Amino acid sequence: MKNVRFTIRLKLLILSLAVLSIPFLGYEYLRELDRYLRTNLESSLMDAARAAAGPLHEQYTLFPYTQDTAENSLFIQKLLTPIQLDGYTDDWLDYLAWSKVYQQENEKDEDASLSYKLILGQYESNLQILLQVEDPHVTYQKPNSESILNSDHVELVIADEYSVKRHYYFATSAPGRFNPFQINTILDEWYEKREYVRYATNISAEWQQTESGYNLEISMPLYLLDERLGFIVRSIEGHGNGRVATSVGTAGTDTSTRPGRLLKPSSEIERVISRLDDNEGRRLWVLDSAAQVLSTQGKLQKDFSDQPLNIFYSFILPIVPKDFKDDLAGVSRLQGDEVKMALQGSVTSRWRATPDEKAIIVSAAAPVWIDDEVRGVVVVEETTNSILMLQRNALVSLFNKTLLVFFVITLTLLAFATRLSVRLRRLSLEASEAIDEHGRVVGEITGSSASDEIGDLSRSYAAMLNRLKEYNNYLESLAGKLSHELRTPMAVVQSSLDNLQSECSGKESEYLERAQDGIKRLNVLVLRLSEAARLEQALQTAEVESVDLTYLIDRCGEGYKLAYPESIFKVMTPSIKIEKKLSTDLFIQMLDKLVSNAVDFSLPDKPIEIILENNKTTVIKVINYGSILPEEMQAQLFNSMVSFRGKRDGQPHLGLGLYIAKLIAEFHNAEITAHNLQQNEGVVFKIRFK
Repeated sequence: MKNVRFTIRLKLLILSLAVLSIPFLGYEYLRELDRYLRTNLESSLMDAARAAAGPLHEQYTLFPYTQDTAENSLFIQKLLTPIQLDGYTDDWLDYLAWSKVYQQENEKDEDASLSYKLILGQYESNLQILLQVEDPHVTYQKPNSESILNSDHVELVIADEYSVKRHYYFATSAPGRFNPFQINTILDEWYEKREYVRYATNISAEWQQTESGYNLEISMPLYLLDERLGFIVRSIEGHGNGRVATSVGTAGTDTSTRPGRLLKPSSEIERVISRLDDNEGRRLWVLDSAAQVLSTQGKLQKDFSDQPLNIFYSFILPIVPKDFKDDLAGVSRLQGDEVKMALQGSVTSRWRATPDEKAIIVSAAAPVWIDDEVRGVVVVEETTNSILMLQRNALVSLFNKTLLVFFVITLTLLAFATRLSVRLRRLSLEASEAIDEHGRVVGEITGSSASDEIGDLSRSYAAMLNRLKEYNNYLESLAGKLSHELRTPMAVVQSSLDNLQSECSGKESEYLERAQDGIKRLNVLVLRLSEAARLEQALQTAEVESVDLTYLIDRCGEGYKLAYPESIFKVMTPSIKIEKKLSTDLFIQMLDKLVSNAVDFSLPDKPIEIILENNKTTVIKVINYGSILPEEMQAQLFNSMVSFRGKRDGQPHLGLGLYIAKLIAEFHNAEITAHNLQQNEGVVFKIRFK
């Protein structure tokens, strides 16, 4: 750990990890909260079921013993609004999900199948009944028929535990309002049995035909009911002879003799459970030993009016569903695993999803004991919407706090990054301004006193720049110093050799000529060093003027023909005048360097082409046919002290000619390049004005 250095990168990494850990910790917190709330809800429902079952223990009258099957029983629902007797289902829309389906067993002909849906509801002191019959062939009553029941009809059977008390028949000759009738038998004066019809004026019915059959709506007072109730729907063949084609009863074939039990909300049980706390969104069921519903209280839907209205949260947070499909609403029997376990004496719970998967319902069941025997079950249900709401609120709070923390950290990081950026930008600006485009040191870098990496970098840059400046100054003055210091001794040597030349002869004279050639070459080198030194000074003081480039190129071409009579020159310029801001002397010097280079490398029988083009930009081309440039040397051709002539002409070359041409081109805001011709016939130099 002693060698670990806390760099800026490491600091930012640690800070980023700390920031990223905030959502992870929040997620773990929500998971633990969800686990705790689920366990707490389950325990709460089980305790509520035990508490609700407590007052019902040993209540013999509330839980009568029965051996009837639950499938034959009919359950009366509570209606919240009155029903208009018109044969239509408009008033029943909220209760259609409670309907129970009865259909013909082992039907072979689907076109002749008979089925119906049945709903029983209580509003105040009346029983409202809706039958939705599906019958492809509806037959109405026909007058003057030998049979009383010569049409499709519905039979209502009322009975107690011991016998059938009344039969009511619902048949009509046309859709509309009518009263049912009873068929009574009497003995006439000859003691023969005769049937007669008596209409029940205290029962009203409405028959309306539908596309698939007909609707029958019935309204009757509750006092007519007894312990058992059944319905038989009969479909008569359409020949008027009264023969029954098919029939479907609520208790099967035994409906007419022993209908199923009639289950209706027990007022005694309701009084007991009404004293319990009425929690919104919680539903309580009381069942008998056959899991048939004796009473129910409450509903699962709960209004969550405190959901955040912020549209931002509405997009990112889960919406607590207000409406979901409650498949158990209005059922007459519960069949869940928790009910089965409660009938065996255990208090258990169950989690299930609604059919539309919009909500999760948790139910807990507790047994009701009578004489050490389970006679009933209390079931308490509630959705997890309360948990979702708590999670939602916790998530909103956590999200707000996380946003605040992120905002503060972001501001801190932004300030930190801004300071780093400003310091780096200042250092970059100082470094770029300290060295010009030619590599000369023209400024300085102020070393920072900061103790971090950027401070170290600025101090290193400052020290390096000072050393580079001193070295560049030395190199810049070297050419002038050398040329100045070499002139005097070379002049002495030259004069001495001249004096010896007059006195020597023969082989000694040959040696003197070689020495004089060497002195001449040294003079050329000194001259070119002086030229390079003077050029940098000339570039700083040179003035530009508007020059006709076409005329200038033509004039230079004529001069080159005279200067190099052994070479062939071809000058091509446009017929228009091209004005450019130039320093004429410097521009001609640059062109001289390129032409001199072309002359040295051109074949004797090939022309040197000087071309001026003015399309989108102005371009000057100098083309020589002969030697080509090595591929790896094209990028270095215009560097200082670079020469590829070898000993081609026996003249000394420092590699300054093309470098000088590059400096002059850059002074005129132009770019100079060189590359081989496409057929490798030679080299083309291009000066492109920007």
